Amino acid sequence: MDFNELKKMHQKKVEEYIEKVILENKLNPPKQIDSLIKTVVEYCLRPGKRIRPLLFLLGATSYAKKELDYEKLYRIAAVIEIMHCFLLIHDDIMDRSTLRRGLPSLHVVFYEEFKEKNNNEKIGEDLALVFGDILFFIAIRQLSKLNLSSKFLGEFSNCYINTGYGQTLDVLYSLGKYKPDEDKISLEIARLKTAYYTFFYPFYLGALLSNESIDKKKIEDAIIPAGIAFQIRDDIISTFDEKSGKSNVTDILEGKLTALIDFGEYDKKFFEVYSRQEKSSEEIQYILDQILKSGAIEKAKNAMNSLFEESISKIRKLDLNDASKDILIDLISRLRSD
Repeated sequence: MDFNELKKMHQKKVEEYIEKVILENKLNPPKQIDSLIKTVVEYCLRPGKRIRPLLFLLGATSYAKKELDYEKLYRIAAVIEIMHCFLLIHDDIMDRSTLRRGLPSLHVVFYEEFKEKNNNEKIGEDLALVFGDILFFIAIRQLSKLNLSSKFLGEFSNCYINTGYGQTLDVLYSLGKYKPDEDKISLEIARLKTAYYTFFYPFYLGALLSNESIDKKKIEDAIIPAGIAFQIRDDIISTFDEKSGKSNVTDILEGKLTALIDFGEYDKKFFEVYSRQEKSSEEIQYILDQILKSGAIEKAKNAMNSLFEESISKIRKLDLNDASKDILIDLISRLRSD
């Protein structure tokens, strides 16, 4: 079995439970809010890879010692995706992103709906923040009904605390006026925001639900390198898309501390330009030229490939069935080449 087969097996059920969990836990909202809840459900059900809930289900089946309760599993998988939506809503506001999964971000959807009815220019952001928070508490309300162990709930919390720390570093070092003295902060951001959040914790939480005696560190050591490698790859193709031959300047406009900044050597002038909130087309081209000259792409690719290989090697040594190993390795291969 490969990752696509796993997706075909579970995606429809996961999405069915996303809607079910939100609607079952919405309590009794005022009638004026019903249409907004419908909009939020539609937002959460936008087409996506569903990597996190699928990895959760894979972790549960990989380490199961007894028959699984799929009703419970799908509810938790839905919670993981709802938490993802909660974070995306807030992230888009912080990054001033107007698109999410090919459609307008939730705060843009709300603004367009209410701009003619209200003089609050921030009404879209205000409503989106509130509904992000509501999704968080809906997720917690659902978990409270599932008779989960304190160990599971503790690890669930650890996932999102670490994600918050990663986001904090991202905010602190974006638009920075100079390169950090600490070595490779971008990799620490990738570890916390991507590797733990997207890859390790979803799989580990599923495994933990099935078998609380599993070795957390072995799974961590096997999966974290692939998560960091994926973020390095994303940093590269987000700026230089080799398939299209075009550049995407979003990270440059936001002054993100990506792998391409961490792995290159740049002078003071570069950071003077890179840290500006507003950048002209000439300044953007200057930044692109400097990144290409710095050798950062080759160095980042070497680090990425080494991390991918480390992860594959360690996954092969995990104490789980061959079918599960094949799915994990297939996912890594897809992330490496998509």
